[in-house]
Amino acid sequence: MAVLARVSPVLMLAPPTRSAGVPARVRAGLAIAMAAMMTPIALPHAAPMPTDLLNVLICLAAEVLLGLVIGSVILMAVSALQLAGQAIGHLAGFDVAEAMDPTTDESMSILASIMGWMAIGLVLTVGGHRQVIDSCLESCTVYPAGGVQPDAGWLSELDDLMQHTLRVGIRAAAPIATALLMANLLTALIARTLPQLSVLAVGFNINAFVMLLLLILSTSGMAWVFQIELSVWLDSCRHMATSQ
Repeated sequence: MAVLARVSPVLMLAPPTRSAGVPARVRAGLAIAMAAMMTPIALPHAAPMPTDLLNVLICLAAEVLLGLVIGSVILMAVSALQLAGQAIGHLAGFDVAEAMDPTTDESMSILASIMGWMAIGLVLTVGGHRQVIDSCLESCTVYPAGGVQPDAGWLSELDDLMQHTLRVGIRAAAPIATALLMANLLTALIARTLPQLSVLAVGFNINAFVMLLLLILSTSGMAWVFQIELSVWLDSCRHMATSQ
């Protein structure tokens, strides 16, 4: 039960199993299967479970907390490119084009949703999901099942990761965002010179053209930056799971 409490939050937070398109029964089945495979590894290091209900609930809450810490790392990695897509879509005037994102079951701009799916694809391509599972396995030796003691260092690591997420999102969006700001300046100059033109129609077309062109040219660059910076998230995940 302690192993299941540790694994379940990871599968609930880490994409793609976080997607609302994945049925709850499938996620529950995956969590049970993963816990069953981890139990033989965790059993030799497991701490004796308390006999009273209150301490059992405290032990399970600590296990869930550790699972939330591990799962939130991958969630922040995907959120970095979603943040970049949201900023680019806002500057391009694409905020009106929103859709329901199946990974979060929330409404967000189409560009942010596309960037999020690209981040998930990169995480799976470089084997990020396997490294998260390895972190869960290694955590069983440092934090015995049923004997997890929350560490204050987790908060410091999560704070650094949030700052890193923001920096990566800004770096990914900066080139296109700068070009869109220049396009908006060009639109303003055109409107000043030719007031008879429809500024909204001309400006939206220019922004859409600039955004699509630069998005095609810079997608590989954003993926390259994200792939390099992904190691920071994964290393922090392993550090939190295996250091005490």
